[in-house]
Amino acid sequence: MKRNQLIYGAGATGKSTCLAQAATYVWKNLKKKTRVVNADGGGTRSAFQHLIDAGVAEVWDIDLWDASGIFSTLDLATKGWWPHDTEIPNSPLLTSVREWRQCPGCEEDTGATSFAMVPKCQKCGMGFGAGQVLPVRRDLINGAEEVGLWAFEGLTAFGELMLRRLSGLDPAGGNSIKDGDFRITSAGQQHYGMAQKYIGQYVSNSRQLPVDLVVWTALELRSDDDGKPLYGPALPGKKLTSMCIPWFNDVLHLDALPRRDPKGQIVKDPNGMEVLDRKLFLMPHFPPDNPAYKFAAKTSVPAAGGMPLVIDADMGKFFEELHKAIAKAAETLK
Repeated sequence: MKRNQLIYGAGATGKSTCLAQAATYVWKNLKKKTRVVNADGGGTRSAFQHLIDAGVAEVWDIDLWDASGIFSTLDLATKGWWPHDTEIPNSPLLTSVREWRQCPGCEEDTGATSFAMVPKCQKCGMGFGAGQVLPVRRDLINGAEEVGLWAFEGLTAFGELMLRRLSGLDPAGGNSIKDGDFRITSAGQQHYGMAQKYIGQYVSNSRQLPVDLVVWTALELRSDDDGKPLYGPALPGKKLTSMCIPWFNDVLHLDALPRRDPKGQIVKDPNGMEVLDRKLFLMPHFPPDNPAYKFAAKTSVPAAGGMPLVIDADMGKFFEELHKAIAKAAETLK
């Protein structure tokens, strides 16, 4: 079953580790590889290195590509294009899909491109009548046929790349100062509006990828909006924090909570540091430090299935719970 997911949490809580767990699950259960479009720096490669070494994951550091074409590059990346060589910045991008029109006679490629028709099949010579519509076939190519998980690290970083580019293109849109030959420019309000528009488009692109699982990550936002706390995924501008939730089947909030002993006291290690337990919240929940406002989280499962509120931060466990919920709902129908 195809899923489109978002995992968000504060920095260093283990989002990349969760992605690597999902990649491991996909490889073990589907024997398919993972491709990661990374704009979050070196932490992603560290989490995936064992999978890269085993040949079951590839990582593309898209933030190293030419910033002057970043909008186009992000658009192609979220449509499944992939570099010829991920280790060489600005390596040519290759499509993941070949579309062709099938001959009703020999069932081979007729040679027709897009909506343009040809009078006869280039393979068998069968003629086509005026207005005849030929079926479109799509083949996965350039390694995409082996991929089961496409991951994007992440929404927050994509937004920052776009805002950086926009502020450089239009310095008048925000505050701008000159430091020698270098100009420092902040993003203006219109820049945020443009970035919000395109971030939604990129997520929409990814939903059409020909894979079993698409996973995005994002940093966690704890901010203030008109005097009220705003908790959720961090995107360009606060407007999308709550609006982005319907874009995904599953929105999982990753948090690191202090471990407590049976008496409710915080457990500390021999160095006096708090011991933290990483948890995945699968439903809306209230943060311990502010019980009046809640973080967004959800899982899209049949109503009769049911999912737990929180589990240990283990994507393998998440998929087990998901399959159990779907099976329970199917049993209810019987």
